[in-house]
Parts: sequence; C-alpha cells; structure tokens
Amino acid sequence: MKLKRVFPLLAAALWLSFFSISCEETEDSDVFPELPPVEALQMDFTDFVETQNLGANLKSSQSYQYVLYSYVTVSVWNVLVSAPMVVPVAAYAEALKQTPVYLGDNSWEWSFSGLAEGEAFSARLVASRISNEEYTAQMFVSKEGDYEDFKWYEGTIRYDRTHADWTLYESPDNAVPWLNIEWNKDWEQETSDITYTIVTPGGDQNGSFITYGVTNDTDYNAFYTVSLSEKETFIKWNRTTKEGGVMDETQFGDADWHFWNELLQDLGMD
Repeated sequence: MKLKRVFPLLAAALWLSFFSISCEETEDSDVFPELPPVEALQMDFTDFVETQNLGANLKSSQSYQYVLYSYVTVSVWNVLVSAPMVVPVAAYAEALKQTPVYLGDNSWEWSFSGLAEGEAFSARLVASRISNEEYTAQMFVSKEGDYEDFKWYEGTIRYDRTHADWTLYESPDNAVPWLNIEWNKDWEQETSDITYTIVTPGGDQNGSFITYGVTNDTDYNAFYTVSLSEKETFIKWNRTTKEGGVMDETQFGDADWHFWNELLQDLGMD
C-alpha cells in the first residue's frame, strides 16, 4: 500500500519539476521583440516633391504658388525636427542591425556603438514585455566626455509592429519632453501614418503637429496635415505623378482645394 502511495507522489513531483524547467526555458528563449522599421520613428520628408523641379520653377513662382506654399510649409517642420533627431534616429537604425541579449524577467537589451554626423556614440535599447500585445522600449545614449546614459526616448510598441508611440526628450542639456511620435502601419494594405506633436511644457507651439500618411487612394496616395496654433494646412498628392493639392483657409481665404498638375503648375480650385 505504501508503494502505491509513493509512486503517484513521485510522478507528480517529477511532473512539477519538468513543468518548472519548461517555463524557465520558455522565458530564457531566443524569442525577443522584433523592432519596427526606422519609419516608426523618422518621418519621410523626401517623398513629397522633387526639389530640383521646384528649384527650376522658382523664377515663375506665381504659376507654381500652390506647390511652393506646400513645400515651404512641410520644409519648416523638416528643419525643426531634422537636427535634434540625428542622434536618436542613428541610434535606432543601428539597433535594428543588432541581436539583443536576454536580461531576464521578459526584458532584452540591444547594446552597440555608432556614428552620427561623424561623432561616435554608444547606446543601449532596453525592451520589456508588458502584455501579449505590447512591450516598452527605452533608448539610452552616451557620448564620451559629454553625456552618459541619457534616455533620449521611450515608447510602447505592438508586437505585430502595427503601432508605436514614442516620447522624445529635447537634449542631454534639457531633458524635458519635446516630441510625441505616433506611428501606425497596415502591412496588408501597405498604408501607414506618422504624427509628430510638439509637447514641450509651456512652449509657444505646444500641441502643434504634422501628420504624414501613405494611403491606397488611386488619385492622391499620400498626404500631410499640418496644424499650428494659428492655422491648419492639408496637402495631398500622387507619389508617382506628383500631381496634388493644398487647402489652407488662412492662406487662401477659402476652404477649397487648390491643385497643381504633374508639371507642378497651378490649376483651378475644387
């Protein structure tokens, strides 16, 4: 009778031991979060219009005022964000090339070094699982003799790489929230959008934003929406033909679309 009681207990103990080891092996496995592409952080300012065509048309700007106004509106944001994001974007692009190390407790670390505008930096990206759908990511950057382990941005990312929400801090000298970035991607439809929103506390343009999107619309398959404290500008265009239009009630005095053709020449209103 005693042996009959011992065998079931021994079997149960062995099963529990095996189950515990299996769980540990699952947690310590090489399965780590796949980072979304760099477009989840960096807005594309190059796809709007071809700069060389605009330059050739500057002499007759009256005939090209719609596309020129759109170009200038977008370029203001390009200038605003490009320089401060050189290091953050370079660090993220380098992280995409690396394989992370498991830290335990459902966390991983990408550790690496790189160059941004000819200057060396070292960085580490730490990701931690928060649910079956999402994980957090934090980027820490160091530059020898300047700053160390500065948390340049942090965000929440979906495991299926369809959404990311980031907060970027201004600089190592002024570590305050500066820019919120929200990115969405439909991989099947090949559509996406990304929004930059200024979140600097007390800033004059706090809440201003720009959204860039790619759609599957036949006529105009890309767009910008630019919102400042004093006005909103809506821009749409065809990425292949370069035909497009702009709507800005403050600038043009009406709520109509003002179109240009494939030669970037002004057309009538809609």
